[in-house]
Amino acid sequence: MSGLTERESEILKRVREGAHTPTELAKVLGISVPGASQALQRLAYKGMLSKRRVGGRSLYETPGQHTENELFFIAQAVNWLSQAWAYVLSKDLSSEDLAVARRARDELEDIIAKKSPHRYSD
Repeated sequence: MSGLTERESEILKRVREGAHTPTELAKVLGISVPGASQALQRLAYKGMLSKRRVGGRSLYETPGQHTENELFFIAQAVNWLSQAWAYVLSKDLSSEDLAVARRARDELEDIIAKKSPHRYSD
């Protein structure tokens, strides 16, 4: 993977193998939990991992590990889109600008729906 250090590649490998929390990763790699947490956060920032909260734990996953992960990434995309749309609506936009934003939102929703592994046909 280009743009990744050896250590980052090793971390991604370990996450794919099941080390999904900073504590699990720290144990496997023999590093501190804060160090593991920072490394996971950097990879999430780079878009190589996604973070979600389950109970009180932060879980990190790579895209495409399982179908449920794909659904998770789609859910994140939809959540982001909802947040972006709420931000757009909070601005004082002209009706023309709002129409452009609405078309862009609709287009993104269509793309997300097409990429969903569990599309439903009418």
